[in-house]
Amino acid sequence: MSIYESIIILDSLLSPKEIDTAVERFSAIITEHGGTIRKVDKWGKKRLAYEIQKKQYGFYVAIEFESSGNIPHELEKDYNYNDKVLRYLTYRYDKHKLRAMAKAEQEARQTETPAPVAEKPAEAKPEVEPAPEEAVTDTENSEEKE
Repeated sequence: MSIYESIIILDSLLSPKEIDTAVERFSAIITEHGGTIRKVDKWGKKRLAYEIQKKQYGFYVAIEFESSGNIPHELEKDYNYNDKVLRYLTYRYDKHKLRAMAKAEQEARQTETPAPVAEKPAEAKPEVEPAPEEAVTDTENSEEKE
């Protein structure tokens, strides 16, 4: 199975409910065709680098999924027919990205495993601070000399 990521720019004038339904629709297409969704990131409303259909802002969404079939082609067909989608990009992770992801997962697993707990040392007696020595003044010393 290959891992893909699809980044979609939706119209920023859509309500949050409409954005959620659009994302659910895209997720449903993936699952209907035998794919599994790994992660959905809603990046939020951002300013576009250039106007698209006379719009200066767009709502960005990234969907990461696993697939062995023709899902990217099916998704792109739906993106083209959907007026809410301003732009999209779907790409497959290359071997370098997959290696980096595997390494990050392995490091995360290593940090999750608890470190062995060392035995508690015997209770140490609290240290008692010595009383401060009385300061000898020069007047006392001078009296003794006389």
